[in-house]
Amino acid sequence: MLTRRALGGISVVVAAALAGAASAQDFSQPGTLLAARRDVTVVRSNGTGFAATVHYPATGTAIGAPVDAARGPYPILAFGHGFLSSVTLYQSTAAHLASWGFIVILPQTQGSLLPSHAALAADMLSSLDWLAAEGNDAASPWAGAVAADRRGAAGHSMGGGCSILAAQQDPRIRALIPMAAADTSPSSVAAAASVRCATRLMVGSQDTIVPPATNVPMYANLAGPAQSVSITGGSHCGFIDAAIAFCDSGSITRTQQLAIVRREMTEFLMLYLRGNDSLWSAVWDAPAADASVVQQSRQTPDLNGDGRVDGADLGTLLSRWGQPGRGDLDGNGRVEGADLGLMLAAWRP
Repeated sequence: MLTRRALGGISVVVAAALAGAASAQDFSQPGTLLAARRDVTVVRSNGTGFAATVHYPATGTAIGAPVDAARGPYPILAFGHGFLSSVTLYQSTAAHLASWGFIVILPQTQGSLLPSHAALAADMLSSLDWLAAEGNDAASPWAGAVAADRRGAAGHSMGGGCSILAAQQDPRIRALIPMAAADTSPSSVAAAASVRCATRLMVGSQDTIVPPATNVPMYANLAGPAQSVSITGGSHCGFIDAAIAFCDSGSITRTQQLAIVRREMTEFLMLYLRGNDSLWSAVWDAPAADASVVQQSRQTPDLNGDGRVDGADLGTLLSRWGQPGRGDLDGNGRVEGADLGLMLAAWRP
């Protein structure tokens, strides 16, 4: 008969094997779902509308193919475009996320020489609300396909800064990925201090348009679990599918940078929006030597990144008692009483 200690040892081995299998997944490659896109008209709460493009899991790959609601519901992500940048420049990344089970909506607004950052952030939030409402409408093609309680925001350059403004305004956003984020007006640097959701800031180490130093105060201000990921040799325009006027370049190719972007985005969103806890180590441990990124990380007692410190986080911490990794808030290599004290001191239900 197996002793309790032996069973515990087997559990640790099984958990380690599962974690290893999860980290071995190549998130830079497409997922198992088919991805399609369609243009929609989003209606704001005041009754006005605007155009947006949605990339989503579908039953086929043709434009406007039916939504694959049978394998939903899917988390939703609003994506903000860069200054004078069409949403089509982010098509490959949005389609990639759709293939992993996310619905990505990109507002086509604020594309002028004098954009309103506050308005783009508001339209990102309106896009998420619109998708949530569509998911609850039995007559909608999105019926039953939308996980309205699993919301994220992302964006590039101007849109990256606007994604921070959106997360500041809406605590329902649970995961945030600003890329080469510009300091907007109102300031995304200042707004970061009110952002409590899990955040992965991404920059290119050779960005000459929004220098990586711009993101340093954003990262410092973030109030929730936060990471800063620098892509070695990456550039500002390496986040988009094709070069535009006044683009820069880095020492790695666009294809190489986009593969890293997709990997880093997908694993983070799989952890925080799809709830795949086996990816904790892949997201939070030091990157592999060949990952081509430099990562800074700052955990908080909000272990699930939902903006609260409550019973769900306590349960996670207790389930890891005596082990390294998730819940080791003081970084001493194991979850124990000191970590429990830090969590209780930060209690925020």
